[in-house]
Amino acid sequence: MNRIKIATITAIVFFILGTILLLLQLGFRKDYTIAIFGYYYVLFAVAFNSVAVMVLLIGLITHHKKIDTLKSIGILCINIPIALLYFQIVIDQLS
Repeated sequence: MNRIKIATITAIVFFILGTILLLLQLGFRKDYTIAIFGYYYVLFAVAFNSVAVMVLLIGLITHHKKIDTLKSIGILCINIPIALLYFQIVIDQLS
């Protein structure tokens, strides 16, 4: 599988899981259990995606397909503003 396909699948999976957690939190407004689980999910997602980006950055230096590698990094980074938006929604909803 090529880099772009792996990055796209990774980004989609983390987006779907994050969206499910957001919808659960909105459905059960005063249940802090989902918010706490979501917090740990975000920590895991940040760690996982950081490792993936680091691997791609190493690949950027060592491989010839630099454009594909840059596209893959961009695809993985798309979830950052979405996660920030979701975080803001949950914080506003809990307060």
